Amino acid sequence: MQMVLGEAFARSARKNPSKTAIIDDKGRLTYGQLNERVNRLVNGLKGLGFRKGDRVAVLSRNCIPMMEIILANLKLGLTTVPIVARGTKKDYANQLKQCEISTFFYHQEFSGTVQDLKAELPELKNTLGFEGSTPEATWSYDEILGKSAPTEIAERIEEEDPAFILFTGGTTGHPKGAILTHQNLLWNAINYMIEGNCPLPHDRVYYTMQLYHSAALSRFLSFMFAGGTYRVSPDFDPEKYLKVVEEDRSTFVVGNTAIWRLLLEANRRRRRDTSTVRVHMHGQSTLYPSLKKEIGEELFPSSELHVTYALTEASPQVSILKPTDRPAHWSSVGRPYISTEVRIADPDNDQPLAQGETGQILVRGPSVMKGYYNNPQETENTLRGGWLHTGDLGRFDELGYLYAVDRLKDMIKTGGINVFASEVEEVIVAHPEVLEAAVIGVPDEKWGETIRAIVVKKPQSRLEPQSIIEYCKNNLASHKKPTSVVFLDSLPRGSFGGKVLKKELREKYGRP
Repeated sequence: MQMVLGEAFARSARKNPSKTAIIDDKGRLTYGQLNERVNRLVNGLKGLGFRKGDRVAVLSRNCIPMMEIILANLKLGLTTVPIVARGTKKDYANQLKQCEISTFFYHQEFSGTVQDLKAELPELKNTLGFEGSTPEATWSYDEILGKSAPTEIAERIEEEDPAFILFTGGTTGHPKGAILTHQNLLWNAINYMIEGNCPLPHDRVYYTMQLYHSAALSRFLSFMFAGGTYRVSPDFDPEKYLKVVEEDRSTFVVGNTAIWRLLLEANRRRRRDTSTVRVHMHGQSTLYPSLKKEIGEELFPSSELHVTYALTEASPQVSILKPTDRPAHWSSVGRPYISTEVRIADPDNDQPLAQGETGQILVRGPSVMKGYYNNPQETENTLRGGWLHTGDLGRFDELGYLYAVDRLKDMIKTGGINVFASEVEEVIVAHPEVLEAAVIGVPDEKWGETIRAIVVKKPQSRLEPQSIIEYCKNNLASHKKPTSVVFLDSLPRGSFGGKVLKKELREKYGRP
């Protein structure tokens, strides 16, 4: 029997038809209700001429129809291309062209954007609107559901068939469509279910990261596979988030540095009962010990922490650090998942490096993407030798724990010596008056590059640039200390408060 995502969901629906499957801000559906609506959509799309292998773009923030569309496409064998809702019209047009999209599903709030895109892209022939009036659309979502049968279809889907194309900057910064198969995403789910003991059928999650993001999408599919309950909202509000966690008695939460800080502030204003949360997962950024302590003591005192290292091309999880793990240093991202192999290699020649040496993180296993859509050159370069070249620098300690040290492109070379930005950032953030920091290289005639620190001070701090430089001088080798400091109110971050956008910092502050 083929292990495929649509059948995994259908199996959960057969086992737990009366159990709540999904919830959004407007309603909820049991597995039985959801499966019936998904089947109606499958039969309706098939009647309109959609066939296995067709690519369909979806533009929406989190809602029930978006989840139904994802599941229906999986059952029919369509490849879903989720479009980042925070993008620009130019971004949308480029991605639609790159994936050769002729059909676009969209939420009513994007009606104007879709009309503009149709006028600009003659190849965009068909549209389907949902969640409100969309008279400009080729088809109506509600009409398709109302006219179609709820019966299961017997479409033959293979494990290696593409399920999604997700756009990512990858190692070059240019958006590319990573092809993730049914096998990729099922192994991602299995890895975490075995290593992290989650999700289990009784787990309930409130996930406000958007489903066009690989972390949210993979988690949604994992919950549908396990038979858990998955709740979404179209945006993130910290007070609302904690209220829902308390009222829903959520068992699993996911966040990053920015999200945790917002939740801590909200919880200090009004304390919420989070005692049902058994796992809180951290990703996308370094979790410093002081923040880790605050989260454990104030937000989720009954929960255990999991730290992960992930990237879209790996569907996305690569490694996990669990509470029982004892790495040599707190900054470890754990050990590779059970089906995943990780190697540290010389960035120049791909030769394996010894334990303790820093090199590029390479990943191999069944969760690694099939390639980049319509981009054979980047696919060959990124997957050369059968290994996913992550563009991240890392090392293993003597106990077999992995450390994600830095992005390869963020490494600074000053006076011919490599300096890892993360090492300098770790020292700066340890300063009692610093909230967060990022480090970039600045061109220099004498040294090649010098180091500039971009610092966010804690409220009421009166720190001066020289104070940061002196602090680093006392805690780092001389060549690693910053030669200049810029203070900002906040650091630019990616989706949902994720990774710091070093590219933006270099563009604004990377000149001598």
